[in-house]
Amino acid sequence: MLKLEQNFPFKNITTLQIGGPASLFIATQTQQQLIEALTYANQHNFPYLVIGDGSNLLVSDQGASKLVIKNEIEGIIKEVRFLKVNSGTILQHLVDYSIAQNLSGLQKLTGIPGTLGGAVFGNAGAYGQTISDCLREVIAINPATGETIILQNDECEFEYRDSIFKRNGLIILAVVFKLDVGKSKELRIEADEILEKRLVKYPKGIKCPGSFFKNLVAEKLSKEILSKIPKEKIVYGKIPAGTLLEMVGAKGDKLGDIEIADYHANLFVNSGKGSALDFYTLAQKYYKKVKDKFGIKLEPEVQLINLPPF
Repeated sequence: MLKLEQNFPFKNITTLQIGGPASLFIATQTQQQLIEALTYANQHNFPYLVIGDGSNLLVSDQGASKLVIKNEIEGIIKEVRFLKVNSGTILQHLVDYSIAQNLSGLQKLTGIPGTLGGAVFGNAGAYGQTISDCLREVIAINPATGETIILQNDECEFEYRDSIFKRNGLIILAVVFKLDVGKSKELRIEADEILEKRLVKYPKGIKCPGSFFKNLVAEKLSKEILSKIPKEKIVYGKIPAGTLLEMVGAKGDKLGDIEIADYHANLFVNSGKGSALDFYTLAQKYYKKVKDKFGIKLEPEVQLINLPPF
């Protein structure tokens, strides 16, 4: 028997702590519960949204008429260099586990909030390493048919902050990695150094969804656009969205309780009881400024729920 909660506030399940109510809500701890929730939604023709830890969501102040299914299905199985990991596993738990097991390939992802499923959905990464680098296959379910599907890495259409799962409607159940052999002590030192850098940008307890806009892949931009951007601003083949936002004056601006960090122009923070409307309006203001100055249309890295696209 599913225990559905009515009018559950999104602000209670997002790191931004913004958002009106979800019509229905359920937290699932097993794959069977997740499947039952999806079956309920299909049988009642009710729109649904599967989320992880809510770290990459901006939800309308009006909420959403959806069944929100929170995936809390954790678990890691190790077989030599292979890890099979349930999609509701907190990403940091996976990173720490891999380091403890002397396995290299995920250590640079330390400090990234959210679950594994969300990380694969958005092909999360940091410091030149992405979740897809060591990924072998994804086990997913087709919610319409209940069929389990296995996709190999090259079938997942991974690109910068993108994957096929943003388009095909499949729900990620588990992920298989093949990692390299490393030394736990060295991996921990590397991870701790990265975490120290991240904590400067994302202090503990900060109410934000991470970087709001995606960085840009330099090779995909025209020569005309690239000529407007200093070459030294290109990092790991990307032009940070924060650099462009800074060049149009975004740092330190605010609207209501939403403010842009004075040390990073792509960091939008809820400093109190901020609203989705203020957040969206402030982000749109600088989206337009970047578009006017550089001819670039920034793309949100964050999922917008019940809000218009940029």
